[in-house]
Amino acid sequence: MQPTTRPLPELMWSLGYGGLLPFLALSAALMYETSLPGLENVRLDWWLAAYAAIILSFLGAVHWGVTLGMLDKLEQRESTHLLLFSVVPGVLAWFALLLPIQGALFALAGLVTLVYVADTRLLFRLLPDDYRKMRRNLTIAVTCSLIASGIVAG
Repeated sequence: MQPTTRPLPELMWSLGYGGLLPFLALSAALMYETSLPGLENVRLDWWLAAYAAIILSFLGAVHWGVTLGMLDKLEQRESTHLLLFSVVPGVLAWFALLLPIQGALFALAGLVTLVYVADTRLLFRLLPDDYRKMRRNLTIAVTCSLIASGIVAG
């Protein structure tokens, strides 16, 4: 099946890159050992880990959404793979949150990367090429943010 050649809507780019703001703000605060306005008494490292877990759940849900949107076009085997994988990132991210914070941040960084690798096999051929490019850039930024925060947390 050929993906659409239509470019991604501007809103998708804005929301995708806007989703980096919590990663960047929380990581910067951790690296500079400062707090963020209104968050003076919270564990920013755990907030970062929780946000990463939510994003991983979202990335899994993209598979579910693609399957729903392409039910008539996908073979049963493709649908099965997409649906089964759709729950994996969220479940693994939840397990990562059970680790001590440094391990959680490193595990979440690894999961973000592994989900991207899985998406190159399962998902990207079904979606516009722009989505792959955006996800590559976001994956690099998020992974670096989580690794840097994990180093600081140690």
